[in-house]
Amino acid sequence: MPRVAFIGLGRMGHGMAGRYLDAGFTVTLWNRSKAKAEDLIARGATWATSPEDAAIDADAVVTMVADDGASRAVWLGPKGAAKTAKAGTIAIECSTVSYDHVREMGRELNARGLIYVDCP
Repeated sequence: MPRVAFIGLGRMGHGMAGRYLDAGFTVTLWNRSKAKAEDLIARGATWATSPEDAAIDADAVVTMVADDGASRAVWLGPKGAAKTAKAGTIAIECSTVSYDHVREMGRELNARGLIYVDCP
């Protein structure tokens, strides 16, 4: 079964990550607060210490964070998912981000061999 890293467990992200678990995917989670992940961990998800850690061996990385700045941080920050995501990983951006940010992230992540999909 494909491995999914899910980053951002707010109102929308928590439910979305749960649906991946319901569908039988192997799910690794990261959120600023681990407390928001506890029930998903109890259902079988794995906790990651950073977006970078979450992306190791993932077939897809899904982000659902607050804005452009948060998205940039979880993808390209010092412990960002792009550091460890392997070439060919599907990078799914579900966050509410600007058009310019999507274009920039698409260029940046595609250049690293990831398949960037804007999926608001």
